[in-house]
Amino acid sequence: MSMSCKRQPEGVTMHDRLSVFLAEDPEDRLWVHITRRLEDPLEPRTNNDGLRVNPLLLILSCVALVSVGIFLFFSYGQP
Repeated sequence: MSMSCKRQPEGVTMHDRLSVFLAEDPEDRLWVHITRRLEDPLEPRTNNDGLRVNPLLLILSCVALVSVGIFLFFSYGQP
């Protein structure tokens, strides 16, 4: 182990090494992976390079939202 690692706290050293690693390859960023998973697998981008959401995720989120709304209505909404 070098002397520079012993002088710095472990958190600072780890942060510096992670910054160097992520600067080498921009495709390894977290936001790139998240948007890739949310994109439509057949047509990921629109004509003006906008994000097109996966239809399955859109349907599942709408069903979950309606389910929560029905639960709240029947739990607290009725007199």
